[in-house]
Amino acid sequence: IVCSTHRNLQALVGEGRFREDFFYRIGGMKIEVPPLRERPEDIPWLIGLFLEGFKASRPGAPKTISSQAMDAALAYAWPGNVRELRNRLERAVAMARTDHIMPPDLFPEQASTAREDSRLTRPFATLSEAREDAERRQIEIALQETRGHLAEAARLLGISRTTLWE
Repeated sequence: IVCSTHRNLQALVGEGRFREDFFYRIGGMKIEVPPLRERPEDIPWLIGLFLEGFKASRPGAPKTISSQAMDAALAYAWPGNVRELRNRLERAVAMARTDHIMPPDLFPEQASTAREDSRLTRPFATLSEAREDAERRQIEIALQETRGHLAEAARLLGISRTTLWE
């Protein structure tokens, strides 16, 4: 039996609200999996896995996820964990208008905001937009690595502190 809960079963046993014998039967091997928001490195892998599964079962399903949608997925907190990611992706596959899943496909509740940024409604960013996005991500990584120390981040990036500031 594989089961999952967000409740403290041991406390429920103590309160008499969960059967003690059942608690010990299902508690043979406990595996704690951190929430998706604590392991964002799994998001691209999971998206790829789900997309492959959807492509196999749905002819004409979008083939890729745009870099903007991937960035949006990485920035999202995923309160519903992997189940929410799968459901959002399944909906996006069904509703996408192009071969690429875009942020409004993945987060339709933000579609009105996304429409204001014309980049998010195109399957591909322009080269200058892609370059800016890549540079921004690399700068953010360097600043995280150096805990916000500009001179050290500039050194890691191989640029001057002034260039980083600009």
